[in-house]
Amino acid sequence: MNASPFQGSKRLTTLGTGSAVLGALTLAWGWAVSPRQAFFSYVAAFATVLSLALGMLVFLMIGHLMRAYWLIIVRRLAEAVVATLPLLALLFIPILAGVQMYPWAHGSIGPHETGVEHMARVLSHKRPYLNIPFFAVRALVYFAAWMVLAHFLRRWSLSQDVRGDDAHVIDELKEKQFRLSAAGVPALALTFTFAAFDWLMSLDPAWYSAVFGIYYFAGGFLGSVALLVIIAHLAGRSGAVSGVTPYHFHALGRLLLAFVIFWAYIAFFQAFLVQIANKPEEVTWYLARTHGTWKGVGLALIIGHFAIPFLILLSKGIKFRSGLLASVACWLLVMHYVDLYWVVLPSLHVEGIRPHVLDLGALLLVGGSALLVATWRQRGYPLVPTGDPALAASLGYRSAL
Repeated sequence: MNASPFQGSKRLTTLGTGSAVLGALTLAWGWAVSPRQAFFSYVAAFATVLSLALGMLVFLMIGHLMRAYWLIIVRRLAEAVVATLPLLALLFIPILAGVQMYPWAHGSIGPHETGVEHMARVLSHKRPYLNIPFFAVRALVYFAAWMVLAHFLRRWSLSQDVRGDDAHVIDELKEKQFRLSAAGVPALALTFTFAAFDWLMSLDPAWYSAVFGIYYFAGGFLGSVALLVIIAHLAGRSGAVSGVTPYHFHALGRLLLAFVIFWAYIAFFQAFLVQIANKPEEVTWYLARTHGTWKGVGLALIIGHFAIPFLILLSKGIKFRSGLLASVACWLLVMHYVDLYWVVLPSLHVEGIRPHVLDLGALLLVGGSALLVATWRQRGYPLVPTGDPALAASLGYRSAL
C-alpha cells in the first residue's frame, strides 16, 4: 500500500487546466453569440458535476454513520471529490448572473406558454418563493451548509493521519465525524432537494413534482459511486493506491446495481403519478420530453440508464473485475449527463434536441476546473487515510457474496 503524500499529477493538472481554459473560451464566445444556449448548456453541466460532489458527500456521511470499515480504503479519494465544493460555489456565479434566463424571473410561465388563466394562477402562487433575492439567499444557504459539512469531515479525516499515534484523539475525531454526519444528513437531504427545485425544476415554473429532489439525488449518488469506481481503478492501475481489492470493487458494484434500480424506480414513479393525476400544469413537462427527438432521448435513458447497466451488473464476475466495472461506470456517467441534459435543455428547445458545441464547452469548463481543484487540494496528503485505526480491517475486507 502506498501511504506517501500525494505530490500531484502533471497529467491530471495539464488535463484539468487545458479543459477548463478551452471550456472558458468556448463559453465566453457562446455568451456573446448565443447567451440563452450558453446559459442552459452551463446549467446542465453544472448540475451534473455538482450532483457528483454532493452524491460523494452523501457517500462519506453514510459511511461514517454506518461505521463501514470496507470503504475506508477509498474514503480519501471520495474526500478529494468533495473538496471541489468551494469551487462549485464560485462556478454558480454565472447561473446567478444569468438568472433572468429563468422564465419566472420575468413573469413568464415557461417554455409551454399557453396563456391559460389556470397556469397564470399557479405561477402567481409561487412568486413569494420564486423571486431573485430569495433565490440568491437560498443558494447561499445551500452552499454554506454543503461546504461546512465537507470541510469538517475532510479536516477531521486528515487530522487522523497527523495524530495517528494518539488513540484517544482518534476516537474523538471519529466520534465528531459520526455526530456531524448524523446531524448533517437531514440538512443535506433538504438542501439537495430544494436546490433541485430552484435550479432545475423551476426552469418550467408551472410544473412541480414532490419526488423531483429524490430523482436528482438518485442520479447524483449513482454517478458519484460510478466516479469513485473509475478513480479507484485508475489509482490502483497507476500504483497511487494499492490496497483496493476486487472485494472493494464488488461492494461498489453492488451499490451501482442498487442505485441503477433506485433511479429507474423514482423515474417511473414520478412519471406514473403525473400520468394518473393528468393535471395541465404537470403534464406539460413530460409532453415536451416525450415528443419530437426528445422522445428518443427518453427511450435512450430507459435503455442506457437502466436496462443495459442493470443486465450487466447482475453478473457477479464483472463486479470483481475493476476494468470492466470501470467501463460500466464510465457509461453510467455519460448517461447521467444525458439524463440532466434531458431535464434542462427541453426548456430551451421545446421542438427537439439540438446538440451544440457549447454543451461540450460547459462540460469542459466545469469538469476540468473540478479535476484541477481536486488534484491541487489533495497535494501533500496521502491517498489513503493512514491514521484510521480501522484501515487494516478495510484492507482485509472480504465481501459476503
